[in-house]
Amino acid sequence: MAMRVMTVIGVALWLSFFARTDTALRAQSTQSAGTRNGPTALVGGTLIDGVSDRVVRNAVVLIRDGRIERVGTVDDLSVPAGYDTISTEGATVMPGLWDMHVHLLYAGHTNLQRWHETYTPRFERDIMPATARQMLMSGVTSVRDLGAPPDAVLAVKARIASGEIEGATIYAAGPQLTHMPPVWARFYRRGVQGPADATAKAAQLLDQGVDVLKVTDAESMTVEEVKAIAAAAHARGKMLAAHGRTDAEIRIGLDGDVDDFQHIGVAGPEYPADLIARIATRARSSRPLYWTPTVGLPLNGQYLAGNPEALDDPRNYAGLPAVIAQDVRQAIRNYRPQSPQREIIVRKVKQLRDAGVQLLLGTDAGLAGNPHAHATWQEMDAWVDVLGMSPMETIQRATSGAARVLGVADRVGSIEAGKVADVIVVNGDPLRHIDVLREPAMVFKGGRRVK
Repeated sequence: MAMRVMTVIGVALWLSFFARTDTALRAQSTQSAGTRNGPTALVGGTLIDGVSDRVVRNAVVLIRDGRIERVGTVDDLSVPAGYDTISTEGATVMPGLWDMHVHLLYAGHTNLQRWHETYTPRFERDIMPATARQMLMSGVTSVRDLGAPPDAVLAVKARIASGEIEGATIYAAGPQLTHMPPVWARFYRRGVQGPADATAKAAQLLDQGVDVLKVTDAESMTVEEVKAIAAAAHARGKMLAAHGRTDAEIRIGLDGDVDDFQHIGVAGPEYPADLIARIATRARSSRPLYWTPTVGLPLNGQYLAGNPEALDDPRNYAGLPAVIAQDVRQAIRNYRPQSPQREIIVRKVKQLRDAGVQLLLGTDAGLAGNPHAHATWQEMDAWVDVLGMSPMETIQRATSGAARVLGVADRVGSIEAGKVADVIVVNGDPLRHIDVLREPAMVFKGGRRVK
């Protein structure tokens, strides 16, 4: 009896100690970003490096001067004196995520014309800084913005790069090039009239410092115009992205030398055999063919139709001025998401993969029903649970794979010595439950802890 009492007391003492330790770790993990800017050691968790299939248990990651200094395990790498040691026991350490199709100028409003007419002057000052930070707090440390006024997006990009404001690193396309945009869209789309004008407009954007060019509504353009834009991009070592919602857009894009198609069109049960043959031929050529399917939004529509509460999450509105946040909340009260047949999306993605296309992970974040704070993890969840892709491949395509496409994999995108320390820590194992990515416990951007 005495032994049993002592055992109960011992268990109680152990639980009390564990509770105090857990509380201390939680307090440590919620300290302000400003206190986390020196040499740091992440110790004890599981490491996914983003570039290999290797999983490292009891990992140690040393961060110094904004970069990954060394990577090892508790058995072979000691933490030097002067490092701020953070326990990652029970968690997974991995590279910051990349989203290859976002729209930072949007915040989920359902009426895009009204949004542009009302808030274009506030994109640079109020909206894009907020949405870029929302993505960073969700573990997305780099984004490719595929449609915004050039002055606004490039200014926000520069402010983030300089450290003036917190946000995901931006790779920007500036305005989408098309034939004749509507008046309300003239700031984030730019009309071209003929190949010479297309070349001139593309060169102007490249001179301003965009990282990629994008064509939209290719069906309204000539193949020669698209080719001219592609040639201008390729001459500067840049890619041309284009919508691929319809078979006609894809055919014109293939003729026009597009590098990366966006979206999966749901008209028709599958891509026609002759079109898939053309896609496969291009995919086998000397230059890869990329596709950013953005399936998370359409596949999530059926859920949102019955569970709209997810759109009320305060993280969806973080940093936005109150009047803008309220406008978005009011708009989505009448939001009725479309729910295309998932079988069509699954079939078409499989056709593209079988043809040799390289998939990129992007979301169309910012559109109604696709808030920046949730878009990326929901896209990854759809890739795993609906498209049947492995969690490891999905993570690699959302980290080092994206960095490689943008030509910066030698500097960032994976947890390797010498790389920029864009790192996230998530509670649990994303290789078993990919949705643990929905709310990272810690986020490091350039070695500085921001969450």
